[in-house]
Amino acid sequence: MSSLKGGVSVVGDGNAGASGTRQSTGNIKPGVVPMSGQDEDYWRGKARAILDAMAATDQEIAKTKDEIKKYGNDGFDAQSGRKDNVVYIESRSGKLQQLEKRKADLEKKMDDLQEEGRKAGAQPSWFR
Repeated sequence: MSSLKGGVSVVGDGNAGASGTRQSTGNIKPGVVPMSGQDEDYWRGKARAILDAMAATDQEIAKTKDEIKKYGNDGFDAQSGRKDNVVYIESRSGKLQQLEKRKADLEKKMDDLQEEGRKAGAQPSWFR
């Protein structure tokens, strides 16, 4: 390491990191402490997890609806359990109901998060 030449390169205002807190990427209301549960990054992070789960659920719902159109509501697989003399029955309509319930639960979680954020002073755009 001693053979390396050069200095330390600093980008930005040298005083910005002096307080030891991470700066948020968005606008913060006056009096809001970054990463305290009231800044934009915090709320966007929590919302992103729910939004990603909702998107994945929407894709599964679409896939299941396509399977129902192709193969019908129910199906069976006699080959998988052949050695145990078992026939597996798959209920696509039941799977669709479970997925729709999961989506409704995620939508409720998002509504609850938005209400919590509203009470904490978060802007509505942080949840999109």
